[in-house]
Amino acid sequence: MLKAEDIARAAGGWVSPETSCKFIENVVIDSRLSGNNSIFFALEGEKTDGHLYVDEVIDNGGYAVVSRGLKRDGIILVDNVEQALLDAAKWRRQQLDSRVIAITGSSGKTTTRQLLSAALRTSHDVFSTSGNLNNQLGLPMTILNIPDPPPSIIILEMGMNHAGELTLLGSIASPTDCLITNVGLAHLEFFPSRECIAKAKAEVIQTTEPGGTCVIPAGEPILREAALDRNLSIRYFGENGNAWFTNDGDSCRLYPWDIKLNLQLAGDHNASNAVSAVLMAEVFGVSPKAAIRAMENVSPDAGRGRIVEAGDVTILDESYNANPDSTRACLNVLGNIAGDRAAVLGDMLELGERAQEFHRQVLETADSLGLKFLILTGDLYNSVKSTVVHTDVFSAEDWLDALSILRETVTPGCTVLVKGSNAIRLSELVRLMEEDN
Repeated sequence: MLKAEDIARAAGGWVSPETSCKFIENVVIDSRLSGNNSIFFALEGEKTDGHLYVDEVIDNGGYAVVSRGLKRDGIILVDNVEQALLDAAKWRRQQLDSRVIAITGSSGKTTTRQLLSAALRTSHDVFSTSGNLNNQLGLPMTILNIPDPPPSIIILEMGMNHAGELTLLGSIASPTDCLITNVGLAHLEFFPSRECIAKAKAEVIQTTEPGGTCVIPAGEPILREAALDRNLSIRYFGENGNAWFTNDGDSCRLYPWDIKLNLQLAGDHNASNAVSAVLMAEVFGVSPKAAIRAMENVSPDAGRGRIVEAGDVTILDESYNANPDSTRACLNVLGNIAGDRAAVLGDMLELGERAQEFHRQVLETADSLGLKFLILTGDLYNSVKSTVVHTDVFSAEDWLDALSILRETVTPGCTVLVKGSNAIRLSELVRLMEEDN
């Protein structure tokens, strides 16, 4: 079990003899989650400073990692709290003999992690990222909270929006295997081209232990070359890959196994996620049939394809986040649903100079589906709303205005897709619609 002295030693910090031998039960960066034998990293954020809550944490029986203040019992004093978090996680990872699977991609990371976890749990002890803890704070927290004794397999989700982030996360996680869901158009604000996004995704491959397995989409030469340079065993999914799916509208089947797939997660994009997860699970000795049956029990999380019955209206809740690829994929799901359909779309952020173009393309797709109406919120969508010529379109100032318009406009029996970037807060719209039920 992790001790306070382990963190102090890894971070090059000071800890009192009385505190050094204390066992740590969990690691937090939110003081409200601290408790007896927890350790709180007092990070400085844009809105508050964790050092303000150190006394409260210690009074609750916890300990704190700080970068200023007096040397005293209950604290670990370091030069930089965030660097201490990274250093402690890197040390913890080096103590583990577990196989570590890193998952990244422009979209589908969380869903693929959940599918793969379900598949591997049929025959292995598995620990994986929870929630959205996939960045340079969340990932080290996840590693530090790995239980004792450690599981045989650890699945770590890794997010990024700048070059170099996956190199940092990979250097901490030291994955033995990796899976990349796709190379899409997310975060183009920070990359000049899709090729540059692919190179950034390849960073996780470059930190994977030689001799491991890399599962990647077929037809991605940058990812392929990175895997070959790292001497990884490559498994491809998608057209011309080692595994793929077909969907005729009535039945989805995974090949080359010829097994029917009945996910609770709708859409071809989720079928693709499932194919990649089956390929990785097979490496760990899980049969494709067993993997698929386990994945069929995975239900969607809030904001990730969950079906919400809001009175006599059905909400397809995709409010967690949005980019051009994922939004079009969700619109395709909506287009295959019978009956009246509509959509509430919030701006897709971090798309750079081509943002208007991408929003226009999404609206062209939406306008082709025969929807009853569209509600658009955000400056980008509303700047190109004239793209919509066949569908009634409403402009909303924010999510609350969009909610008001939706309530006034929607008719019983309608299915409504809700999709937008997190900052647009369409999850609040879904929550209040659900409370109407």
